[in-house]
Amino acid sequence: MKEQTNMSKRSKSVRIFLLVAIPVILFLVAIQYAVLSVVSVRNHLKSVYQLDDVKLLSAGSGADTVWFGHYKEKTWLETRFQISRTDSISLSINLKDSLLQLELKGVVLKTSKITAFEADQFFYQLNAGAYHHFFGGQATGTNALSTIEKEPLIVKKAPKDSIEFANQKHVVDSLKDEAVHWMLKLDNGIVLKIEGTDEYTNSEWWQGQQFWWKQDFLQLKKDLRKTLFFEVPEYQPQIELVISEADAKAIYRALPVQPLICIRM
Repeated sequence: MKEQTNMSKRSKSVRIFLLVAIPVILFLVAIQYAVLSVVSVRNHLKSVYQLDDVKLLSAGSGADTVWFGHYKEKTWLETRFQISRTDSISLSINLKDSLLQLELKGVVLKTSKITAFEADQFFYQLNAGAYHHFFGGQATGTNALSTIEKEPLIVKKAPKDSIEFANQKHVVDSLKDEAVHWMLKLDNGIVLKIEGTDEYTNSEWWQGQQFWWKQDFLQLKKDLRKTLFFEVPEYQPQIELVISEADAKAIYRALPVQPLICIRM
C-alpha cells in the first residue's frame, strides 16, 4: 500500500514537472528563434554593405530623399532598357505606381494593378549602393512554385466515327475554380510572392492559404533546425503582391521558365 502511494506521488511529480518544463522549453526556443532571426536580418544587411560594388556606389551618396527618389527612377529606367534588348518576355514590378507589367522588347503586353503589397523592412534600410545591388540590374527567376500548372494539357481521344461520337458523353468545357498563387525565387536572393484574388475570385480562400502555410511551415522547419543548434538561419528578403486572379494566372503562364525581372521600390 505504501509502495503504491509512493509511486502515485512520483507519477504526480513527473506530470507537474513536465507541465512546467515543456512550456518553459518552448518559450526559450521561441525567444532563441526570434533573436537569431533578427540577427540573421542584420547580418545579411551588414554583408551587403561589405560588398565592393556597394561600398563604391555608396561613397559620396547623401541621405537626401529627393535625390534618392531620382536615383531609384534612373535605376529603374536603365534596368528596363537593359531587359528590352533581350528577346524574352519579362516582368516589371513598379511598387511606386502599384503596377505589374508583362513586357517584350520594351513593349507592354499586359498591365495589372497591384491592389496591395508588402515588402520586408529590410528594403527600406538600403542605401544607394545596396539598392543598386538588388535593383540596379535584371534579376532572373531561378525557381517557381505555384498552385496551378504552368502549361495545362488536356488529352482527348478522337472518336473513330460518327456512331462512336454520338455514344460519347459531351461536357462543355468550363474554367476550373482553382486558387492562383505563385512564388518566384530570384538569383539576387529576393523572393516574390504573388497572390491572385479579387471580387470575381471563384476559388475558395482555404485553397490558397494551404499553399502559403505549406511554404511557411517548410521554411520554419528549416530555420528551427538551425536555431536549435544555435546557428543563424538564412534570411531571404520577400516582396508580397496581390493582383487580380485572372491576371495572376495569365502572367504566370506567359512567363518563361526563367524570366527576367526588374523591380522599382
